[in-house]
Amino acid sequence: MKKILIAISLFLLFNFAQAQDLVKKIPSNAFTVATIKGDNVFKLMFVKDFNESFVGKKLLTGTSKSLDKNFTSIEDFGINLEKNMYYFNQLSDSITYNCFLIPIKDAKKFETLIDNKEKKFTQQGDIRTMVLPDSTSVIKWNNNMLYFVTGSISSSFFADPAKSARYGIKDIRFQNDEAIATDSAAVAVDSVATTDYWQEIPPPVITKSHKKTKTTAKKATGKKKKSTKKKTVVRPKQEVEEEPIADAAMDATEAAPAAERVNADYDLYQQERAEQEAKKKRLAFTWMSAQAEQIFNGTYESIESNKSYASSLDNTAIAELWVSSLQDVYNAVAPAIGTYGKAGMMKGYGSLNAKLYMDKKSFRISTGLELAQEQADSYKKIMNRKLNKNFLKYVNSEKALGFMSYSIDTKAYLEEFPKILKQTYGSFLGAKMEEEIDLGTDLFSLLLDEEAVSKVIKGDALFVINGLKTKEVTYTTYEYDDDYKQKEVTKTKNETLPDFLFMFSSEDHRLINKLIKYGVNKNYVSVENNIYKILEKKSPIDIYFLIKDGIVFFGNSLSEMQGISNNQYNNKISKLHKNLLSKNNFSFLFNAKNLVGKVPDSEIGGEETAKKFNSTLEKMGNVYMKSNPIKGRLVSADISAEIPNGHENALKYLFSLIENAAK
Repeated sequence: MKKILIAISLFLLFNFAQAQDLVKKIPSNAFTVATIKGDNVFKLMFVKDFNESFVGKKLLTGTSKSLDKNFTSIEDFGINLEKNMYYFNQLSDSITYNCFLIPIKDAKKFETLIDNKEKKFTQQGDIRTMVLPDSTSVIKWNNNMLYFVTGSISSSFFADPAKSARYGIKDIRFQNDEAIATDSAAVAVDSVATTDYWQEIPPPVITKSHKKTKTTAKKATGKKKKSTKKKTVVRPKQEVEEEPIADAAMDATEAAPAAERVNADYDLYQQERAEQEAKKKRLAFTWMSAQAEQIFNGTYESIESNKSYASSLDNTAIAELWVSSLQDVYNAVAPAIGTYGKAGMMKGYGSLNAKLYMDKKSFRISTGLELAQEQADSYKKIMNRKLNKNFLKYVNSEKALGFMSYSIDTKAYLEEFPKILKQTYGSFLGAKMEEEIDLGTDLFSLLLDEEAVSKVIKGDALFVINGLKTKEVTYTTYEYDDDYKQKEVTKTKNETLPDFLFMFSSEDHRLINKLIKYGVNKNYVSVENNIYKILEKKSPIDIYFLIKDGIVFFGNSLSEMQGISNNQYNNKISKLHKNLLSKNNFSFLFNAKNLVGKVPDSEIGGEETAKKFNSTLEKMGNVYMKSNPIKGRLVSADISAEIPNGHENALKYLFSLIENAAK
């Protein structure tokens, strides 16, 4: 009795754990895992609010119409909205599985979604199974979970004769073993040997009979043809004169059957190819069915045991994405060069993760990338620099549309670059090139004086867009008179151009001064009161630059440059912008509100479109991106968007933006 109670307890405990979270059903060798955390999502927006939102109404209306049913709430779908939903995939050399795990709250409600004559399902115990009509996807579910899997066969796998033979798959290619020579009215098709799998050659558009197709099929088996070589015969003069006419008639009668044979050969090829595709499709279905059975009833190690995956999780996120390895990503997206990818093109780059957060002030995407220890050490040296604090004097938060900054240690970068280059591309080029790679990296270090370069360009820079301005510019076009003679015409038009300021730190100006002197001597550069202007007639904007206080400035506003030169550039930077620039190696900001009304209506589709565009901008807060300090072996960055006052939280604000844009 005691054993029975223990068994029942373990059974209930297992089912309770299973109902708690479906992550236990994801195999440890999953390549990608994506999660939507329903509980966190619907803390920000109640189900009732979602149903009444613009997005919710569209979803319910569309689903009701397509299924000819009446859905009034997303709860009618039978899904447990308070639990996590998962997508994951598994990669192999033969097939890729794309899988979804969805928690079920009411199986009967879910079955109403698929309850029609065309989509039938079978049931064994409490597990129901449905195969989609094309047999490329399988759905299994019970009272607690739904599993959907679709498989994609790898063509490169069956391109290997040994592997394809193992499963009875043939490599079918279209080859015409007869060289057909015809007149201009006929069609010739040559047999082409290529490395492509199943190369297609369009067939001639000629009708044929079924009987002729069979005859051609026999010829395609490889039987030798009788020789058509003509014997030399001495004929009377009259017969010799008639020979060209007879040959022409013979050619005309033989041309059509030859073309028909080509057409029949192609039809046979298409038939055989379809048979092989059907075999692969059946094989994929067999594998998918077995994989689905394993997910439902099998015992295996869960993804929870993967330390990288487990460490990437955050209970406060509303959605998460984890990818096991950038090396695997490279192999997956570049099958044509997979051989090189496996050699280590992305060696040293580990798992990648991304998380989405939403709260009362903003929504944020946080990304992280694991590095090998050697690479992490290199990046820590490279990122060991802060932005020049003097840059902050030239940022006006009240008018700036946005800015972008970066700061690295140029000397460290140049010293570490050969090492990173060798690690990333060394195995890509192969072991035979190891000596050449070593020689190249040593030559790179020898030719560059890292210390000298780092004094000319220290490694920090800031680009600021202070607004937009309209300028009349001239351009050359051509017109034609009544006799179609070309005439060059100069016209003018108004263009909206950014008002920008770019700056970077420089300690040694000798090389820059030499370049300036050369430009002045060649009339490429003019100078007035230590402010230089680049003389380029084709440029739509005037570019000015100057050097002051260890900073090289570039901009297109002469008054701004004069203010910097005369110490009359009085700007005020906000605390948020100051922290963003001074505490991060990389930062980006876009201030949407400062763009309102700055873009002419004519450049964004007219008055009505401009009104909608500006209305959307008015409702947006700051959008910014920043890098984070390297922690251990993890390099990370954040993308954030603030929500303006008057909105309860980021999710509801996002829904309002979608609705406003759709109007």
